[in-house]
Amino acid sequence: MQREENEFLTRTGPGTPMGELFRRYWIPAMSADDLPGRDGAPVRVRLLGEDLVAFR
Repeated sequence: MQREENEFLTRTGPGTPMGELFRRYWIPAMSADDLPGRDGAPVRVRLLGEDLVAFR
């Protein structure tokens, strides 16, 4: 695989071709067991180069 092909396939940040593709599908970031109970504080998650929060 050439360097350019590798970059194309492995970069998943916002605005990249693979990042745009992955954002069209559901991507599990963590198990429900890892989240606090109802009305708990949000949990910080970094996914595809973006800082997000997970909550119930």
